[in-house]
Amino acid sequence: MGKRWRDVNSRRRTIVGLLVTALLLVLYPQRAFSAEKLICILGGTGTRHAIPVLATAFGLYPKYGLDATIVRIGSGTIATAALLGGEADVINTSGPALINARLTGTPVVYVSNFNNWSDAHVLVRPEVTSMEQLRSGKFAVPGLGGGYAHMLRAFVFPKYGLDKGPKQPTILSAGDTPAALGGVVSRQYDAALASYENYMAFRKRGLKALVVPEDINVRWYTGLITLERKVKERRRVMIQFIKAQIETISIIKKDPARARVALKTYFRSNDDELMGEYQSYLAAKLPLVTRVDVENIKTLLLTSTHPAAKSGKPEEFIDNSMVEEIVREGFVKQFEQ
Repeated sequence: MGKRWRDVNSRRRTIVGLLVTALLLVLYPQRAFSAEKLICILGGTGTRHAIPVLATAFGLYPKYGLDATIVRIGSGTIATAALLGGEADVINTSGPALINARLTGTPVVYVSNFNNWSDAHVLVRPEVTSMEQLRSGKFAVPGLGGGYAHMLRAFVFPKYGLDKGPKQPTILSAGDTPAALGGVVSRQYDAALASYENYMAFRKRGLKALVVPEDINVRWYTGLITLERKVKERRRVMIQFIKAQIETISIIKKDPARARVALKTYFRSNDDELMGEYQSYLAAKLPLVTRVDVENIKTLLLTSTHPAAKSGKPEEFIDNSMVEEIVREGFVKQFEQ
């Protein structure tokens, strides 16, 4: 009798324990398992660079089992160095510097894309009316090895003939885009490239767009870049991170008010009108399926100064396998309703 009673009590304790565990899993799923740590560095300050930060604001990383640290640097060159130096798992940047790294043998791969076309504007002070006036001018960029510097050399200057002749513009590093544009306002520089959101912000400070994206019409890339070994060693973590970015894009599209609040924090701004414009722009431009297209990489190869760039094969720079896996499992469909 005593033994039977002990067996019953033991079974009851086991059942109670299982019920408590199940309840905790339901109430606190993020604490049920230890969250995987991940470091992402932003190589720019634009709206598309903001996606990983907005995922934090929306509280998505714990949902996907991640303890993600997002570091805002604002320079693609520095972000690239951090990735190659092992200080980050992934970076969100425009990526021309990574082209050279890959061509020199470093196994970097482009794994997710938030941007198919360049949205770069050439911003100047009101008195400048033509690109010819800038032939001896000073163009400010975040970093000399970053995307904007490459875009000026490969597309903007040749388009307007500024790459030929005894007088040519000078490209100078300002550290980040706000500093570059602030320098144009203060007359330290004559012109600077700026994405849509920076154009909208600095338009209020007196700058104008002398060249708009449609004048150049360049395929571009802003998205997640990592190392091949990270894809192999931390594949599940990387997939969860990409899923968090996809849900972030869905929230931007479907919940404008929530997105505007998060954008205010990211840009440290209380300008409701400006944040509303940013949200509308992102909602229209951001893709839910974030595949990297070979055409995006072709452009980056054109900007490269590496001798091997001309023979580089765009598909060798891309790893869409994680995005494809996410699509196959039907994850994206829930956000397409």
